Formats: sequence, C-alpha cells, structure tokens
Amino acid sequence: MAYTDPYRPPTGTDARPDASPGDLTRAGVTRTLLWVVLVISAVGNMVASYSGSGTPVHLVCGAVTALCVTALVVLRLRGRR
Repeated sequence: MAYTDPYRPPTGTDARPDASPGDLTRAGVTRTLLWVVLVISAVGNMVASYSGSGTPVHLVCGAVTALCVTALVVLRLRGRR
C-alpha cells in the first residue's frame, strides 16, 4: 500500500525500502566525526585544566567544543525537515 498520509512521517520500510539498517550516509559519518572531535576537545580541556595550562589552550578547546555542538545542532535541525 502506498504512503498517503501527509501528516504522518513514514515508518519502517516505508521510508526507504532499498535501505538496510547498516547503510552509511554522509550525515551519519559527519555526525560521528563531530561527536569524536567533541569528546576529544572536552577531554583536552579537562587535561588542560588539571595540568595548569595557559588560557590559549582553554580557549582553543572551548572554541572547538562550541563549534562541534553548533554543527551537531544544525545537523539535527536539518534532519527534522
């Protein structure tokens, strides 16, 4: 049966019948890389705090963290359309 309800998003195999659950998409790879960079920058900021590093190290780690969070939010919002 064809998908006809414009107010309900397709579920299950109605969305993409040719897609398998393990398919890699560009958005999926990007999201994964952003999460990895986010975790690394947060850990780097924590290490910089415990080691007593200078302010520039904290600023760089914080900027990278902020950019990753912003990019992840943008990807999430674009994916909802």
